[in-house]
Amino acid sequence: MRDLHWRLLLLGSLLCAFAAAATPYVTLKLGMSVDLTYGGMFIAASLLARHATDKKNLAIELNIIQTMINTVSGIGFMVVILSAFFYIQVVFGRDIGFNPTWWQTFIWLAVSAVLGIFMGVWPRRMILKDKMLPWPTARAVLSVAETLTDPEVTALTERRRDVLKVSTAVAGFFTLLKDGLGVITPMVGNAALKMSFGLEFAALGIGMLVPLSVGLSGLIGVWVINTFGETFAKLVALGGTSAANWDACYSTLGSVADMADPEKAQALAFLGASCGGAMEYVESASHFKLVVQWLMWPATAMMLAAALTSVIIPVIRSMTEKKKESDDAHVSLADESVPTSWVLAGTLLSIAVLVWITSAWFHMPWVEVLLAVAIQPILIIAGLRVLGITGQGPVSLMANATQFLFGLIWPAQIRSNLVAAYVSANPQASSETVVPSFWVAQRLGGKFKTLIIAGLIMIPVGAILTPLMFNLLEKTYGIGLGPGQLAAPTGLKIASLAIVMEKGLSALPRGALTASVFAVIIGVLFEVLLAVRKRNEHGEESPRFWWVPIPSAVGFALILPPVLTIGTAVGSVITAVWRKFAPGEGGSCERYGAPLASGLIAGEAIVGAILLPILAMLVEVLRPYL
Repeated sequence: MRDLHWRLLLLGSLLCAFAAAATPYVTLKLGMSVDLTYGGMFIAASLLARHATDKKNLAIELNIIQTMINTVSGIGFMVVILSAFFYIQVVFGRDIGFNPTWWQTFIWLAVSAVLGIFMGVWPRRMILKDKMLPWPTARAVLSVAETLTDPEVTALTERRRDVLKVSTAVAGFFTLLKDGLGVITPMVGNAALKMSFGLEFAALGIGMLVPLSVGLSGLIGVWVINTFGETFAKLVALGGTSAANWDACYSTLGSVADMADPEKAQALAFLGASCGGAMEYVESASHFKLVVQWLMWPATAMMLAAALTSVIIPVIRSMTEKKKESDDAHVSLADESVPTSWVLAGTLLSIAVLVWITSAWFHMPWVEVLLAVAIQPILIIAGLRVLGITGQGPVSLMANATQFLFGLIWPAQIRSNLVAAYVSANPQASSETVVPSFWVAQRLGGKFKTLIIAGLIMIPVGAILTPLMFNLLEKTYGIGLGPGQLAAPTGLKIASLAIVMEKGLSALPRGALTASVFAVIIGVLFEVLLAVRKRNEHGEESPRFWWVPIPSAVGFALILPPVLTIGTAVGSVITAVWRKFAPGEGGSCERYGAPLASGLIAGEAIVGAILLPILAMLVEVLRPYL
């Protein structure tokens, strides 16, 4: 196709290779993916502009670059599933027989990503015609593309590129000092709960790209950890303690640190013999792992409840309110034709291959695989609506929903539960790539078919590098909650849910089920309040209860190391203050905020995900000769 010329494909491949290498590191560290699209678009614009004769065509090419990068980033996010299997088999010591080779993982990732792209094409008309969806991230991409290709702002574009380059270099340099040489250490509050503040550039950059309400909502989760964390850790450590010994064990565990010999020796003997895993609490310098094992249940419940509520509310509104003409009404500039034969053949073929390899390689009955695939259209539509409203795709939440369903129907099957989570997660991530690209194409021009082909071409790049980077990062940093390890909080949540669904809800730590019920109520209530709008004298809508915390941000902060949540909050405050003193589209915040934030994220990702692991690998290779 003429739109996919060799320069675009070569550049797209290089940018996708970087994105596929950087995404696993950031995802395993933060528990969420980051948008590398902006940085890629800046680089692509500077290189492609040299050969571009038409600025409109350049904008269309940036839309194609967006699709390519987001496709491989979605595949890279699948390290959360790989980390869940790692937690189960290595950290938790459960041999579930999941040991795929590199090439099996590559094929598994590629086939399910292809399925996700075609499944995302089916509901495109329904989703794109919904004027109630603001598509915040797609709007940001559109704004960047239009700015980079506007011939009247060449000087501004050059300054924005300079900001991106300098911030990337600075973040990379300080990441090298911090993680590579260990000369920059964080300010520590409560080390046992990982309560600290340091130079976490990826978290800071993400914070600069999210609303202030999201950043400050996360601090509520930090406060909960700081205030009640030790209590939650004790409740987890005492799991398995008999009812007769519970009160004595809890009292002894809380006071043993202040005891003196020989009373302390007697208390430790009692804890070891009669109080479940109490000795893990006593002997461990960090209790954060235990805290997460308790908080993950109310956190997951709150996020799931809020996500489902955010899907239901627009549906109710569409049935009860009269439709109004949107100010954003427009005539699509794109060629939206997509042959039905393509989509049907691609969907059926990828389903057939996915069912076969999952059954043959991972010993999951084909009926279970088909059920996991059959529920995807509903989950994908729900996920796309959440993405269109919030700008964040609920990939892990939809995987959790699949786990709940499978745990209820087929309990005591940890491997199948995790495989079902993957069958849900990867198509979900891929579908969330293609539809936002369609939205941008409607406003820039281009062809839907070209975007689909571009995504399909880049799938092998992400599928090849994702398992390689996961293995490299695991060997370099380790996966877990220990010092210096990548916590992979989303993977831990998925792994723990698989274990609980094997044993039933009775296996939850003491008090976690009650807290989860309250979390569901809070998640629904907060989401409903946030949906209530008011109009000013100009007819503009804004949240009536703007001060209500964002439930998804609170829930995620409950399972994320506080140092990362605090970094995100600081980033959001920086942007809010900056925008206050430089308001409007012409202000310096709107002009330089996005490239600055993208540079901070990219700088840490380049050094932390690529440079340091490669150096560590070289050291291990050369060590015998030194």
